[in-house]
Amino acid sequence: MRGAFQIARVFGIPVQIHWTFLLVFVWVFTLSVREDWGVWSTVWAVLFVMALFFCVVLHEFGHALTARRFGVATRDIILSPIGGVARLDKLPERPWEEFLVAIAGPLVNIAIVFLLSAYPLLSSELSIQQLFDFFRQTVNPNSNVFLPELSPFNYFILGLISLNFILALFNMLPAFPMDGGRVLRALLSIKIGRLKATYIAANVGKLFALVLIVYGIWEFSLLTSFIGLFVFVTASNEYRMVKLEDTLSRFTVSDILRRNFTPLFEDESPEKVQQQFKLGAERNFLVFDEWQNIKGILTEQQLAAIFKNKRSGKVAAFQQRHYEPVLLQDSLKIAWAKMQWSNQGILPVYDKGRLVGVADEHGLNYFLKQQR
Repeated sequence: MRGAFQIARVFGIPVQIHWTFLLVFVWVFTLSVREDWGVWSTVWAVLFVMALFFCVVLHEFGHALTARRFGVATRDIILSPIGGVARLDKLPERPWEEFLVAIAGPLVNIAIVFLLSAYPLLSSELSIQQLFDFFRQTVNPNSNVFLPELSPFNYFILGLISLNFILALFNMLPAFPMDGGRVLRALLSIKIGRLKATYIAANVGKLFALVLIVYGIWEFSLLTSFIGLFVFVTASNEYRMVKLEDTLSRFTVSDILRRNFTPLFEDESPEKVQQQFKLGAERNFLVFDEWQNIKGILTEQQLAAIFKNKRSGKVAAFQQRHYEPVLLQDSLKIAWAKMQWSNQGILPVYDKGRLVGVADEHGLNYFLKQQR
């Protein structure tokens, strides 16, 4: 994702932070100055935010590691001010697999609640009643719950317990992108299939989103309305994506195969490539060496940058050496996923070990338009 940078790699999965995540700390420091918290209270607040988002990362690893058990890889986990997301390569194939992957995240939060609850059970400073009172006050700050003066550490623990429980409940709401929407779809898919199940789950999510938007307007809460709008758009996109995947799964690479394509060679100059680029409809190219072996690709974006900056040299210096081959009988869903995740506009197509043509994003997009 643009604007994100990697901070760790755990179990082979990159953990990234979007630059907007830093706004959370700007908000904390702004509150600190406005409310005159003092140095130590500010430090505790920063530590609490970091601990809370660490719990969010654990939540996402619950999804990612469960998905791995079913052969689904995770591209990365990205943190932003509104939470985290584990970007899976694809949806699990079976409904019960999707159910387990979806529910794994909230179960991690529940596990954290139980683990941290051991502290008030064993501590002489806290009680379970204080935990319940703290939770009530967290949910409803205007409640008349009386809490005795607590140490910063006790606030820290009670806050993590309460918010992890709230995160688990909130994520189980039956609306995309929350996990509850995916759980609902998985359960419906058992009887009516994924496409119809997504249609129903998406509409439930939209209804929930409209309630949030109206409530936000009624209460003059811009954040609530924004969350509602986000849920509405995400639910709509989820249905469109599943509908697209359903269409792609019904065709193979042979349906978009282009047998006649223009090869580029490593020793050619960008000027010659530019002439070829302007002459034909081809925008992405395979690159070969002098013995007709594939060495890489040149995408439309790469070529546009070369032409714009008037870079000189040979094609070999600019080519993208990593490329994703596909088989003639592969599903279009596989080809589309490789184009999207690898950001490659062209894929070499093989049949029985022999290069038979190419599949490119322009041909795929044109084919999809014909299916509407």
